[in-house]
Amino acid sequence: MCGVAAAPWADEVYVLLEGLQHRGQESAGIAWVENGEIKFVGGMGLVKDAIKEVPHKGPAIGHVRYSTSGGYSRVQPIHNRRLALAFNGNIINFKLMEPDASWDAEALLMRIVRELNKGHELAEAVRRTLAEAKGSYSFLLLEASGKVVVARDPWGFRPLAYSWPVAASETAALEDIGLSWKEMEPNKLVLLEEGVPTKEMEIGEEKRKAYCAFEYVYFQRPESYFNGVNVHVSRVRMGEKLAREKPADADVVIPVPDSGRSAAIGYSRASGITLDEGLVKNRYLGRSFIMPPGLREVIAMRKYGVVRDVVYNKRVVVVDDSIVRGTTMKRIVELLKEKGAKEVHVRVASPPIRAPCYMGIDFPSKDELIAVGRSEEELARLWGADSVGYLSVRGLKEAIGLSELCVACFTGTYPFSIKREEVELMLGSHKG
Repeated sequence: MCGVAAAPWADEVYVLLEGLQHRGQESAGIAWVENGEIKFVGGMGLVKDAIKEVPHKGPAIGHVRYSTSGGYSRVQPIHNRRLALAFNGNIINFKLMEPDASWDAEALLMRIVRELNKGHELAEAVRRTLAEAKGSYSFLLLEASGKVVVARDPWGFRPLAYSWPVAASETAALEDIGLSWKEMEPNKLVLLEEGVPTKEMEIGEEKRKAYCAFEYVYFQRPESYFNGVNVHVSRVRMGEKLAREKPADADVVIPVPDSGRSAAIGYSRASGITLDEGLVKNRYLGRSFIMPPGLREVIAMRKYGVVRDVVYNKRVVVVDDSIVRGTTMKRIVELLKEKGAKEVHVRVASPPIRAPCYMGIDFPSKDELIAVGRSEEELARLWGADSVGYLSVRGLKEAIGLSELCVACFTGTYPFSIKREEVELMLGSHKG
């Protein structure tokens, strides 16, 4: 999962990337056009650390990275003197497209160059490349001439919004700079010349959609919209349905901040149990889920403090948006009981994650998923909780209000067939 942005000026892209920082904290970069060449600045870390200075030059594209392939030391936009490319997603067949590529962004750039060398103009070269790419993407390409190509995959897995000539992964980032917006349609490719759309094309023949449910559950900012649905409102509905499906006799509902807050509001409303802030997040540690392995466990131990007076001698419902590896929840339960909670009931506003994601979320192996092979009762014992309850897949779909969702990480049923060869090649590169 990553964030991408495009704008007429590089310093505008910088501001957009700050608004997308929650989507990736490993690296950041900006590419822009200057004197007919692609220029680049970027590096590892947050936007403010990776990009020390950016000129008022353009057009430009940018990227914040949370890696799911290609290792943990890559930076986008990937670029040469003529082209720069940034995308959010995962291409599972990239090794079959370009065997010499070490990761999917590199494979896309290599294939586009190959198509250009065949004599295809820019938009058609990109369309041909993306039509062959199997996976998810919200895609930006910058040419040294100043042309920009913007595209969203046929299935619509990942978000992308625009207010031409500006585009960004989330609607909230566009609102940050005072722009109204529209969402990019899936399967659409747009060529911008001097900031004006001059060509629109469909990428492929696929008509079915598979919007990523995890975007609603966790990734997006609450004020963002995805496929016309406000993220906060959908999360509140998840909490309401969770309270009806998995009630608890308790005195207080507390959220796991920050992404569990909306669902906790819904749980409190539907259950009638008082909502309070019992966990205090250290806001300088970042989002542990999108951290590289090794850092997750360290951050989980230091991430939260507890407001003792909120939980002491009380039956507590702690509401989280999702639990992937279980790194954090065991520690939260321990902290609450150390501070005097009489009972701790864990409620999760999404279904158990029991299958790998190959479309851009960093849990590509069942071995990493705490819910695989475990019941709610077994998880309660593992975490030391008095009970554990998850939202059903049906409840999640009803809360989001869309029928065309990708819920493969919950069900193990993917929108399209995935070959073992593709996955093994992709995961092999992931280790690099």
